[in-house]
Amino acid sequence: MRTQAVGLLAAGLAHDLNNMLGGIVATAELLQLRGGMGREDSRDLEAIAEQAVKASSLVRQILAFSRQDMLNPETAGLAALVQRFRPMLEALAGASVRLDLAGGEDVRVRVDPTALERVVVNLVLNARDAVLETRRSRGLVRISTARRAPGERPEAGRTFMPDAPYAVLQVEDNGPGIDPVHAARIFEPYFTTRPGGQGLGLASAFGLVKQSGGFLLQDRSVLGGARFAVYLPEAGAAMARTPYATLPGGQVVLLVEDDLLLRMSVARGLERLGYRVRHAADGEQALARLASERPALMVSDIRMPGLDGVELTRRARGLYPGLRVLLVSGFADEEARLAVPGLDVAFLPKPFTVKTLGERIRELV
Repeated sequence: MRTQAVGLLAAGLAHDLNNMLGGIVATAELLQLRGGMGREDSRDLEAIAEQAVKASSLVRQILAFSRQDMLNPETAGLAALVQRFRPMLEALAGASVRLDLAGGEDVRVRVDPTALERVVVNLVLNARDAVLETRRSRGLVRISTARRAPGERPEAGRTFMPDAPYAVLQVEDNGPGIDPVHAARIFEPYFTTRPGGQGLGLASAFGLVKQSGGFLLQDRSVLGGARFAVYLPEAGAAMARTPYATLPGGQVVLLVEDDLLLRMSVARGLERLGYRVRHAADGEQALARLASERPALMVSDIRMPGLDGVELTRRARGLYPGLRVLLVSGFADEEARLAVPGLDVAFLPKPFTVKTLGERIRELV
């Protein structure tokens, strides 16, 4: 019951919180771009932006375990994705823990790479802390991938996992393992046995895996410690993406955002990057803008009063088939989260820096 209540609270507040944090980040960037300030003032502005981004990370963790996070899945090989994370994972493991990427089958899955990265990071951090608690001279964390055919479901999941082919990602360690007394609660938000722990790492990993259509199970590892296994449905052949038509005109960006401070700060930041920006406060204003001019790209919030970003995208492409669209959001309802993957749009979570937004726009136009 507490998890459900926290989830509803997160869903109601995340959108507004991320808008406010996005406004803080964008305004701090604008002040830095003006120049003429001392090194100490510049460092203070960087600290403001960094703290806003950290605050947003906490909001995203809450959304993750309440399964309200906005995902942008793609089809890729699971082992290849893990290899992509290798440099960061090795840095997280540190010098006292050996990270063994044992490899395995590169089974194709449909998953948001960023979400999967967050899952693996949380599992590796949990394993690292466990082996360091044992004060071993050389802790071991092993990551491997495999394919499980229909009929090969784990015993612990037979009552709730569909009998289907899965790609499996396992994170194992040679630490002390999970105390059976705590095993039933380890995925609960805010439950932790470690001093100073938030109790959000495993909870958010569990939520992200479930939102991706998979399952996260825990048992004893052959290494002696804990083993966490992520089961994701095996994907079919990747769908070919329809190429965008060459667009006429200059680099005009239509920015649709209902939060005034965020809209004006981002618009000014994009103008400093050389774009011509048209902006609208909601979907209806955006359609009026589109009726008179085709932009190179439309950047729209998903959750807005009246016409939301999903329906706006559909109507905009009724006017201009193939229009490039970048949807942004700190939170979207379930209907929008289900609709976005089928729209062939790019996605960027809030809050974002103007620099990051500019990089995404350059990729798209």
